[in-house]
Amino acid sequence: MRDAGLYERYYGKHEAPALRGRFVYGLADICGESLRGTTAIASPGCFATAAALALYPIARHVPDAAPALFAITGSSGAGVSPKPTTHHPARAHNVFAYGVLGHRHDAEIAEQWRGWTGSGANRGAEPRLIVHAGPFVRGIYLTMHLRLEPDGNPVDWYAEAYSDRPFVRPTARPPELTHVVGTNDAVLHAAVSPEGTELQVSVAIDNLVKGAAGQAVQSMNLALGLAETAGLRFAGAFPC
Repeated sequence: MRDAGLYERYYGKHEAPALRGRFVYGLADICGESLRGTTAIASPGCFATAAALALYPIARHVPDAAPALFAITGSSGAGVSPKPTTHHPARAHNVFAYGVLGHRHDAEIAEQWRGWTGSGANRGAEPRLIVHAGPFVRGIYLTMHLRLEPDGNPVDWYAEAYSDRPFVRPTARPPELTHVVGTNDAVLHAAVSPEGTELQVSVAIDNLVKGAAGQAVQSMNLALGLAETAGLRFAGAFPC
């Protein structure tokens, strides 16, 4: 992250602040060819990736919005170190919120939103993330809601934003998590109320591929001038 204040608020003191300016934030499906030739790439967090894909198409059209983001992740998002909240008997048949009013990926989301909208630190008009732990292993399912003026067709904004992106698939119906598990795909659905005053977007990704290693490989491919999809076209695990 380039914003020292945001970094310290969510992560604490930076151990190597002099290196901050060297890194490019590697949102591969948004940065695309702009990553060509980069030598230091910071891979986004898993929640931040899902949130960015929902937010990016609206940033230029509704910069004063304050979208609400609800996301739920599987136990693999907590890493491999055993914890009470990742123990199967505590996780199975259970859903709970965590990181309330301060999940670490809020920092990445806020920094990207400010850059896209030019809004500076206007925290009254920024996305807010609410995260939950779910009773499954892999994947993130995120939904976004915001109110807007009936001006234009937000569904078209998503189709246009991702028309040339190989791993982002806007669909006519809400995605299912099993459709992306084991893949580098991001499937999203945008819906607008009949009056044109409300937008809801659903995004499904695999937190271990699109939200982690897969996106890193995709960024590396772009940086090195390789085919963006190299090593990333594989079937998922559905049904699982």
